[in-house]
Amino acid sequence: MDTRRIQVTQGESYMITLPKDWAESLGLKKNDSVNVEVQFNGDLLVSPVKKVEAPKDIKRIDTTNIKKEDFFYRQLVGAYISGHNMIEAFSEHPLSNSVIDAVNSFTQTAIGIEVVEEDAYRILVKDLIDHAEIGPRKSLERMSLLVRKLIGDVFESTAGNDRLRIEDMERRDMEVDRVHWLISRQNNIYKKDPWLCKKIGSDLCELTNHIAVSRVLERMGDHTVLLSKNLVMLMNENKAEAVDKGIREIGNEIMKLYNESISGWLKTDMNTAEWCIEEGERLVKKIEKTFKKMEVDIHTASSASLIAGSAKRIAEYCMDISELTINAAMK
Repeated sequence: MDTRRIQVTQGESYMITLPKDWAESLGLKKNDSVNVEVQFNGDLLVSPVKKVEAPKDIKRIDTTNIKKEDFFYRQLVGAYISGHNMIEAFSEHPLSNSVIDAVNSFTQTAIGIEVVEEDAYRILVKDLIDHAEIGPRKSLERMSLLVRKLIGDVFESTAGNDRLRIEDMERRDMEVDRVHWLISRQNNIYKKDPWLCKKIGSDLCELTNHIAVSRVLERMGDHTVLLSKNLVMLMNENKAEAVDKGIREIGNEIMKLYNESISGWLKTDMNTAEWCIEEGERLVKKIEKTFKKMEVDIHTASSASLIAGSAKRIAEYCMDISELTINAAMK
């Protein structure tokens, strides 16, 4: 923290001097202009009019003594979400096959990351996305569409026991996770760079709301996968008929609730959000009542109970999104 005293000019204007090291690091000279912006909390943000290219941000991971590929992979994901522009894996010895495989798997999963340099002892990956063009709102809209398709396919699969429609749900849910990683990454990038945050027309409060909704959607995807697994189990045992009718009816109502909760969020519509909360409470009770009335045998009961639990959680997550919508509207 650099504390400076306020001075008063002859014209009675208030002024402070700028740190010399800061000005020189940005290439600022006499008569250059800077932007001065009052922040929501009363702070003053001083930034150059022309954006200066940020220094290289490289996170280096020493893999010399790493024995577990999963541990190394989690470090790659952590560095990605933290917002580092480049990640370098290096070793005192030639990189092991497990390290190379982990990097390849990571670049195929993480959005925007590509290998840019590689030799026997190091691999450098870099983020190629222009985060001033693709903000978290666009990513969130895409994520909501992916989750909508997952939920819709699960409930529609009960018509005619369409196993093929839901047997690859885990792979499709991974795409939801990929976008969630990207939103988490963008959240950290914008927090570190107020200029970039301003360029996309956002602020820290909005970024916090985006990441909160992203987490809810990611959990929705997980419960949809769990629901599909139990449905497939019943289909494989030819016991899905006992729960089909109830699931289809509930599925239609869940889809309506989901669509309205997302619409309310995107429009910051408190009235729609309030309707979703009230409708969600009614639907949760209906799900409990519907599955209690089902005539199922002891083998079907466990899967039916898990299906009911996942359906309830999806409805409750829609309510969570609507509560976040009301919070955002009260900004």
